[in-house]
Amino acid sequence: NFRLFQTLKNGKPSSRKSHSAPSPWESPLPLDQFLTNYAQSVKAMLAHGRSPLTANTLRLLPSLRLIITPSAGLNHIDLQECKRRGISMAGAGDVFSDDVADMAVGLLIDLLRKISAADRYVRQGLWATKGDYTLGSKLRGKQVGIVGLGSIGLEVAVRLEAFGCNIMYNSRKKKPSVPYPFYSNVCELAANCDVLIICCALTDQTHRLINKEVLLALGKEGLIINVGRGRIIDEQDLVQCLMQGEIAGAGLDVFEKEPNVPKELLALDNVVLSPHKAVHTKETLWDICLYLDESIIYWVEEGQGHEQEQHINLHHHRQRNHLPQSPLPLHQFLATHHATTSIRAILCSGAAPITEDLLRQLPSLRLVVTASAGTNHIDLAACHRRGISVTNAGNVFSDDGADAAVGLLIDVLRKISASDRYVRRGLWASNGDYVLGSKLGGKRVGIVGLGGIGMEVAKRLEAFGCIILYNSRKKKAYVPYPFYPNVCELAANSDALIICCALTEQTRHMINKEVMLALGKGGVVVNIGRGAIVDEKEMVRCLMQGEIAGAGLDVFENEPNVPQELFQLDNVVLSPHRAVFTPESFMSLCELVVGNLEAFFSGRPLLSPVLDE
Repeated sequence: NFRLFQTLKNGKPSSRKSHSAPSPWESPLPLDQFLTNYAQSVKAMLAHGRSPLTANTLRLLPSLRLIITPSAGLNHIDLQECKRRGISMAGAGDVFSDDVADMAVGLLIDLLRKISAADRYVRQGLWATKGDYTLGSKLRGKQVGIVGLGSIGLEVAVRLEAFGCNIMYNSRKKKPSVPYPFYSNVCELAANCDVLIICCALTDQTHRLINKEVLLALGKEGLIINVGRGRIIDEQDLVQCLMQGEIAGAGLDVFEKEPNVPKELLALDNVVLSPHKAVHTKETLWDICLYLDESIIYWVEEGQGHEQEQHINLHHHRQRNHLPQSPLPLHQFLATHHATTSIRAILCSGAAPITEDLLRQLPSLRLVVTASAGTNHIDLAACHRRGISVTNAGNVFSDDGADAAVGLLIDVLRKISASDRYVRRGLWASNGDYVLGSKLGGKRVGIVGLGGIGMEVAKRLEAFGCIILYNSRKKKAYVPYPFYPNVCELAANSDALIICCALTEQTRHMINKEVMLALGKGGVVVNIGRGAIVDEKEMVRCLMQGEIAGAGLDVFENEPNVPQELFQLDNVVLSPHRAVFTPESFMSLCELVVGNLEAFFSGRPLLSPVLDE
């Protein structure tokens, strides 16, 4: 738990430029016995967040002048005693800010869009046997209250603004440099929020700050995300409110008595459980090593005495005629009803193919309205020949599709669904920490299909510090991102591919073995387009053989049937074709469909026409 840097006793370490840390040595002795033997010579100490440094421990170390902790929080250190003894401290600074903010947003999207819960549903084979999973909720427009607007809280705010959220905050004092509304009382903040995200440090003042009163103020539709410390929330009150429906859900990376998690939470689908991994990625562990190295070198070179503290709804009001329904198959219905000669407009879903044979039976048809964004189920060429206009869902689904894409990417990289399963199985307590995920910031993300959804994905990922590249039918003059006309070349220059394009004859199996091998062993595929855009057999093989690192899949080739091999893989996240669907998007879709029909019958321009290719 403690590493004592012998180099500091013997003189200065080698040059700062070498980035090689002083060589530590460790002892198998219990701490008190070790300190009894060696305490007089200890000048510097490295202690992680699980090792309490009390006044009693510090009294055993009369020569101690520096404590370095690789954790962001300092609640395990007696700060007053350190100050009294003139002991300098260096914490993790802002090293963890990006990763924790990414995890906070990932937990929120997972919770709202039910990503981990839907992943369990698919893995249990229930999509094929019981049908569609319940819908999640939209992120755009949510009132998000951040408790603790330090470096992590600010990074959360920046990311969520890109999703169209409204930010407000509670902190020790109002920050004049930020534009968000400030609430001095956390209960008042909760009463004005849809979501509370806990980012503050654990202190005597914040211990059980989030209690029953705050949770009740948040309300039955409210969500809570905790990436701070478990004891900031009264865990018993939280469990009670979740089980009684007093709040809608929780995304928890921290708990009161880690690694023990309240057993009541393990059976709930409205919680996402993470084994205290918000701050940890492979990349960040390397960063913290370099940071601590620099702290030690600076302390030595500056004379071992300088202070270095771093606290380091429209459709309800419209009249509708009741539409007749028939149990007959569509072709038989049309053949037996003479009224088909008078049909001028039809409304179809993405599951109903509109073929040329069908169009021949509708000689008066002039408009096809589809409730889907994709039009691969419609013979567009036949519609064009017959002078039939086509409208689709336009950009109604763009926000929700983009949110789901980003959520799936964070989930795969940070292993949110996989670690949720790990915690629910009781393995955190019995087997120890879960494997680390990877950092999102700095990733090169190739977007295949830079339409409405692709553009929204790009905008969101820029807020996370990602580098955006794209492939599309043609280069877009108004877009600043690098364009690759060849998807294989795009993959070779990307860390992640996000599929947002429509399914056409040109895009069928476009993501094939060659593309996945170009993406490489560290690459991730996210598909929210159509299942057949990816060669599913090749993808399964590449995943199982380690040719790519992971996949977040909302669509499949033979829905609702999902390749059985994927159920056993922890590097995939499976969603039952729900990326674009929320109750809010359905409401907007209804208004768009009605608007297109009204425009058509009144001779006005259509609202979301599908333009001729």
